[in-house]
Order: sequence, then structure tokens, then C-alpha cells
Amino acid sequence: MAQFDQLEKRLKNYAHREQLIDIVSHLLFVLTTTLISTTVSILLLKSPFYGLIGIIPLFFYRNIPFIERVKTLEKRINLSDKLINSIQLSKISLDNKERYSRELINAYIETVAEAIKNIDLKKYIDLKTLKRNLLLFLIAVAVTLIPPAFFPEYFWYALTHKIDYTISPGDMILLKDSPVVLSIKLWGVYLPGDVWLLIYQGGKLQKEKISLKDGQGEKKIKITEETSYQFQFLDQKTRRFRLKVKEPIFIENLQFHLHYPPYTKLKTETKTGRQLIVPQFTRVEIEGRASQDLSTAVLEFIDTLNLSIEGKTFHGSFTVKKSGVAYLHLKSHSSLKEPLRIYSIPDLAPMVSIFYPGYNINLPQDMKLKIGIRCSDDYGLKSANFYYTYRKESRRVLKIHSGAIEDTIFFEWDLSQLALLPGDEVSYYAIIGDNAGHYSKSKVYYVYFPTMEQIYKEVSKKENEVSKDLEFLRSLHGEEMKEMDRLHKKLMEERKITWAEQEKLKQIIEREKRITEKIDAWQAELEKTIEKLNEGIVLDRKSIERLKEITDILQELAPEKLRQALNQLKQTLNQRPEDIEKALQNIKEHQKELAEALKRTLELLRRFQQEERLKELAEKARKLADEQKTIEELLKNDSLKAEKEQLQVDQDIKELSNELQELARSQGLEAEIKQALEMMSEQTQAMIQMDAHSKKEALENLAMDLEKLYKKLTRSRRANLRKNLIAVLNQIIAASKQEERLLKEDLPEKKRFQQEILQATRTIADSLYAQQTKSLYVSPQIGKRLARAMLKMKQAQKLFSKRNQGKPAVRQAMAELNVVAFQLLQSLKNASAGKSSTGMDKFLQTLSNISKGQMSLNQSLMNILPIPASGLNAQQRAQLRSLARKQGELRQALESLKNEPGAGEYGDIIEGLTKEMREMEEQLYQYKVDRELIERQRRLITRLLDAQRSIRKEDYTKKRISRPGQNFLERTSPKPLSEHISKDELREMIQRALRESYPTEYELYIREYFKKLLEQR
Repeated sequence: MAQFDQLEKRLKNYAHREQLIDIVSHLLFVLTTTLISTTVSILLLKSPFYGLIGIIPLFFYRNIPFIERVKTLEKRINLSDKLINSIQLSKISLDNKERYSRELINAYIETVAEAIKNIDLKKYIDLKTLKRNLLLFLIAVAVTLIPPAFFPEYFWYALTHKIDYTISPGDMILLKDSPVVLSIKLWGVYLPGDVWLLIYQGGKLQKEKISLKDGQGEKKIKITEETSYQFQFLDQKTRRFRLKVKEPIFIENLQFHLHYPPYTKLKTETKTGRQLIVPQFTRVEIEGRASQDLSTAVLEFIDTLNLSIEGKTFHGSFTVKKSGVAYLHLKSHSSLKEPLRIYSIPDLAPMVSIFYPGYNINLPQDMKLKIGIRCSDDYGLKSANFYYTYRKESRRVLKIHSGAIEDTIFFEWDLSQLALLPGDEVSYYAIIGDNAGHYSKSKVYYVYFPTMEQIYKEVSKKENEVSKDLEFLRSLHGEEMKEMDRLHKKLMEERKITWAEQEKLKQIIEREKRITEKIDAWQAELEKTIEKLNEGIVLDRKSIERLKEITDILQELAPEKLRQALNQLKQTLNQRPEDIEKALQNIKEHQKELAEALKRTLELLRRFQQEERLKELAEKARKLADEQKTIEELLKNDSLKAEKEQLQVDQDIKELSNELQELARSQGLEAEIKQALEMMSEQTQAMIQMDAHSKKEALENLAMDLEKLYKKLTRSRRANLRKNLIAVLNQIIAASKQEERLLKEDLPEKKRFQQEILQATRTIADSLYAQQTKSLYVSPQIGKRLARAMLKMKQAQKLFSKRNQGKPAVRQAMAELNVVAFQLLQSLKNASAGKSSTGMDKFLQTLSNISKGQMSLNQSLMNILPIPASGLNAQQRAQLRSLARKQGELRQALESLKNEPGAGEYGDIIEGLTKEMREMEEQLYQYKVDRELIERQRRLITRLLDAQRSIRKEDYTKKRISRPGQNFLERTSPKPLSEHISKDELREMIQRALRESYPTEYELYIREYFKKLLEQR
């Protein structure tokens, strides 16, 4: 029986564990269903209480009896009802009816107990349901956590159902047809994406959906009748709000009585409308009538003005001081805010400009300066004063037409009374006042009394800058030539050009154009410098001649043909490859010409600078000798001052020594001159240690030695030039004779004979080019003719090899050689008569004389002005006829220059100037004297002051031809103002525009437009 008790205990333990697992599993299932139902109810029904449905499975739990669990265990361990039988047998009593043997029962039970004794019943406990329900529970937990993790606002709203809100404008009274914005703002843990707006109007319901952004949404409606509205979102509705309608107030009549400031001299007038355009400080009387009886009327502008009211009318006054928007506030049963646009037109300060001479100048030779002042004002001029400063400021009252809109003042300023000394300067300007008390000051100009040293420094500075720029341009041009040659070769090989290569060509074209423009810019810069020197009281002819030489050297570059070739290439870039190849070949030839011209120019400029530098150093040594002489005399009276000045002279001597050494190191200087300069540099350095008297004598000797060295250098160069030109001339003549022999005699090997002449001519061409780099007397045109002669020789050589018909080409080659010989003779003649080995003496001198004559004519014309209102009298007409004859003589003298050897390529320029002179001559004969004629005379003088100014590239007709050709889109807006227009000129345009005929209401826009332009200056 003990065996059965032990067996029963083990089976009950097993059954208890099975039951416990079933309970836990069932509870997990109930929790799972509860979580899922709660989550679904929150997401769909927005309430967690529906989640109680999930506990329903709890009520379906059924407890499994002990016997059922034992039967299940028997099946698992394959005992075939033995456990059940053992349990049933154990229940049989000792006195059972069947008289079962207890021993047999016990034996059977012991057998079963022994059979399961070693079996671990825990292994046969069923955990599948528990595991499955546990997995479902975990899944349910994960699903339940999704809403609070990813939709926390919605989740918490479903738990709390709380959203706060505000409605705007709420209940309100509005004017009929007034717009109103209905808005709602929500805040809470969860906000919906949109709300419904319910509008009740005229017994009808209008429902509109409004999207929310950051919890806010709005709808703009117009109120025509009484309206109510409310918002609805989720399961909530706001209360209903009411919008009531009332009649608006409006202005029936509004007038402005304008009392203009005295300086305008305008009469009082009345205006209507909502816009006022009045001069500054205008007093305005406002009056009007409203549609309702008024309780208050206020004008809000710069200050708040309470208007007087009488029933429906109101009135008041104010002064316009600045522009802005005024607001007229009227209040009755309703209120009105009426904007009034007020434009205050300020009185512009008068415009003043000194148009003559209009730039800083050197002191005139007669120490008298003609001053021309142009002034104007929008409401009238009142006063004019001329101020000048030399040691102290002085004033001169000018006569002006008081009250005039514009005036021009001419007067002569005598500067001789100021007792100016070299190095002094005088500044001057004009101040003009108008009727309103405004004043304007002109630009300040200066009159200089330059020293010779200042002039020399300016000229030397220009020389060095030109030399550096030309060296850079030469290097840049060489790089462009290489790239152009590469593209040309590629085009010849492939017979096509890519888009990238076209763009590269465009870039090369633009860079080459900039090179030519830089050359032109330097010519213009040197012209201005020459003009200043010509106008000054210190007329340094040496410096002027130096600059003329440089400008003429620059003119020899003549890049006009290269410009034309560049434009032609640009136009053919989109055409056939054959056309592009032809244009490239053309531009290569002109590039080569410009490269040679740049090389020649640099060489000429270098030689010219060497000569001029040597002359400058000689003059500097002479000046130092004079200063040393002064110091020697000063030692007798004031040794302290003499010692101080001696230190400065010693410093200048040291600089002179360095400058001599620097000149000796310059490239291309003759060896003999170089050696002499080095020796002089050492001697100059040693002078510093000498006493005052010895130093003076040494400086005087140095000055004389340098002057001799300068003469030796220039003479030797002229002699070498003449010698070399004679040698080249003889060679040309010999070549011409050989061509003549080939033409007349029946030589057996004509082709070989022509080849020998051609080879000799090439050698001559090299020699000729060597002389071109040393002097302007040898024009590049001579080299071009020699090149044409060689071309004809090549043609003759080919014809001799084919049909023996080369005589016409031989004849043409001989003719070209003869022309070259004649031109060389002319060059020899000019070189012998010239002062410098670089040339251009006679032509420039003649043109300079014409410039002086034109200046004298212009001065005489200025003396006639101003012309009286009654017109010209008989004496003035006679003066104009005399001036017209003088203009004709100058024109004829200029026309005769076209035949001078130095004119060269300047014929077109001279033609343009003579045409200008002819037109002015006719205008003088017709007595048409005005400001425009004076300006034309000034422009002509600017172009005639010296040779280079008369051939300025920027006024050259070909210059204008080379720039068109670019395609621009048409614009409907006005063209932009030129950058060269000054602020004073712009103000003059404003005043001129305001004096023209236009509707009054446009005045504001004209002034505003020009005001913007003035602000941009």
C-alpha cells in the first residue's frame, strides 16, 4: 500500500503542475485578448473601455479532472490504462463483493509503481499551450506599444479626450461687405489635421473643410448679412458665434487748399483726390463732408492733428515737411481710416559746374585763365561766388541774372597778381545760391605752377610704365600666337572645329582685342600729359618732344588691321571650316605683324629711353653742381644751414651714382658708352668724400662729360643708321640691277639666277628689319614692299621652271625694288635732317604749330562771348569773318600735311580733322556762335596739341567700325546711364526735364526717377 501512496502522490504532483500551467496559459491568453481589444478600441473607437471585451475568455476556463490528466499521462508514457487501473484497484475495499485478492491488487499496483519509478514525470508536462499563449502575449504587448511609440498624441487623446481651442473673432459687429477672417487654434496632446467650418447664413448651412497647420486654420469670408458660425473637429463642436452687420461711414467731399512757399512764386490753388504733390513747406487747408454725423475727426501724419467738426463737416490745416502717408480718421456709429498719399517735393539745390576749362591745368603762359560757369535751379537763381585759395581763401562776387532758371557766366581770371612761384598751386571753385536759400559747390579744380623737376619725373614715369606694359603685351601676344597656330594646324589636319575650340578662339579674339585697346589707352594717356605740358606756363619743349617720340613709336604699332581680322574671324566662327581656316590664316599674318611691331617698338623705346635718360642725368648733374655752388657760398654765412643742405646734396649724388650704374647695365647699350658710364658712376660715388669746393668742380666736370657722352651717343647712332641705310640701299639697287639683267638678257639658267637674287633679297630684308628696330625713319611699309618684291620673285621662279614666262613677274619685282630704293633715299634725307635717330621731327613740329594757331583762334572766339541779347553788332560780325578766314588757313595747312613723309598712315585722321575744321569754318561764316561751337573748338584743340593727339585712336573712324557687330537682345526698358555722367550733369538733366512740358501729375514720378538715379551715383 505504501507503493500506491507514493505513486498517487507523484501523479497528483503531476496533475497539479499541469493545472497550474493551464491557469497561467489561460491568463496569458486573456491578457492578450484584453491588450489587443484595448489597442483596437483606442485606435478605432478612441476609447480604452471597449478593451474590457478582451476579458470574456476568462469566463470560459474549465478545470480538467485528475483522472483525465492521468489518462493523458498514460498515453504519453505508453502504459495502456495501467495507471487508471491502479487507481481504481486501490479504491476497492477489503470486503468487496467480487472478493478480489488484495495481494493480487497490491502486486499489480507495485508492478505499475515499479514501472514508472524511474520515469521523470516533469518531462511529460505539456508546455506548448503555455508557450503559444506567451508568444501571443508578447506580440500583443508589442502591438499595444506601437500607438504610444509612434502616435503618442493620438494615443493620449484617446485616453483623455481633451483638446483646448480658441475661436477668432468670436462675436463681432462688422460693416456690410467687409471681409473677416474666421480662425481657430487648437492645442492638446493630439491635434487633428483638419476641422469643419459650419456657416449659417440666410437660413442655409454651408460646410467647409479647413486644413490645420501647427494647430491653426482660418477662412476669409465676406459679410453681406447677419451670419453665425461654429467649428467642428473629431467628436466635438464649438459654440455658435454671431457676426452682425452695420452701415459704413464714407467721405462725400474732400478738398485741399494749397498755399505754396514764397520762393516758388506759385499762386494758391485747390486740389481734390487722395494724393497731394506739393513743394516742401506748402501750407495745406483740408476740409470735407462725411456721410454721417461725426463724433471725432483726426488727421494722423507727422503729428496727430485734431480737426474741427460741425455735424458731418470737418476742417483743419497743416504744413507739408516731408513725404509720407497721412491717415484721416473719422468716427461716427462706424469708423473710417482714409489714407492720403502726400509727396513733398524738396527744392533741389542749384546745379553748378565749371565747364571751362573743366579740368586741372598748368598755369597758362599769359597767367590769365578764362573761366566758364554753368548753373541752373528749379525755382530760380539768386547769387554766385567764385572762391580761390592760395595761402588764404579769397572770394569774388559774380554777376548773375537773379531769378533766372539757368545762367552761364564767363570771366577772365588774372593770376599774375598772386605772385606764384614754381611748385605752387591754386585751388578754385564756385558756389551758387537759389531763392530758397540752398547753396551748391562746384568741383574743386587746381592751377599748377610746375617745376622742371616735376615735369621730368612725370615724363620719366610715363616712359617706364609704357615700357613695362609693352613688354607684358609682347609676352601675352606671343602666347596667343602659339595657341592660334596650334588651332590652325589642327583645323588643316581634321577639316573641322569643335565647339570647345570655337570658344577657345573667341577667348583668344577677346584677349587680342584687349591688347590693341591697351595700346590705344597708352596713346590717349600720353596725349593728356602732352596737353598739360603745352598749356602750362613752363613750356618744356624737351619733355614734350620726348613724349611725342613715344606716342609716335606707339602709333607705329598700327593694330587696326589686326582688329579687322579679329572681327572677321569672329563672324566666320559659325561658318564652314574652309572659311574659318582662311580667316585664321589671315589673322596669323596680322598677328605676326603685330608681334614684329611690338618687338620693334620695345627696341625703339629702349634706345629712346637710353638717350633721354643720359640727357636727364647730365641735367641732374648740372643742377647738383649749381646747388653745390650755392652751398659753398652759404658756408661763409650760415654753416649750420649749409651743412643740412650738404647732406641732401650728398644723398642726391649717391642716387646719381646709382642711376648711372643702372643706365650702364641697360640692354643694348654700346660697349664704349657703357664703360664710360661705369667709370663716371665710380667717380660720382667718390665725390661724397670731397670737400665742398672740390665737389662743385667735380660735379661741373661730370655734367660736361655726360653732355658730351649724350652727344656722342646720339651722333654715333645717327651715323650708324645712315651708314647702314646706305649699305642696304646699295644692296637694293644691286638686286634691282640683277632683276633688270634677268629681264633683258637671255640667261641660260634663269630659275637658278632668280633663286640667287631671292636669297640675296632675304638677306637684305633681315638687314632692313634690323634698322627698323632702331629708327622710325625706316617705316614698316618699306619692309612690306620688299616682301612683295620677294613674292614676285618666287612667282617668276615658278614660271621660269614651267613655261619660261616669268618676265612679267620679274618686271613687277624690279618695280617694287625701285620703290623701296626711293623710300630708303627719303628715309636717309629725313634722318640727316632730324635731331634724333628715332625720327618724327618735322611732321610733329608742323602739326604743333597748327595746334597753337587753333588755340589762338579759340581764345579770340572766347573774347567775343557772351553775345548780347540784341544780337551781333557789325564789329563782332567782322571779327567772326576774320576768325573764319583764319580757320580756313589752318585747315589748308593741315590738308598739306597729308603729303608730308611723316604723315604715313595718318591720312584718314588728318582728313577727319580737316572735315571738322571745314564745318566750323562754315558755322563761323554763318555767325552761328553758341556753346556747342565752343565745345567743338575745345575738342579740336585737344586733338591737335601735338602729333599723337591729332591721330587719337579713340576718335578714329576705324576704331568705331571695329566695335559693332555684336548681337544684343532688344530691351523695352531705357538704356542705362553712361558711367561717365557726373552727378552735376545728372542734376542738370533733372532740371531740364522738369522745365519741359508734361502733365502736372507726372512731376512726382520724374523727380522720384531722377532721385533714384542720384542715389545710385
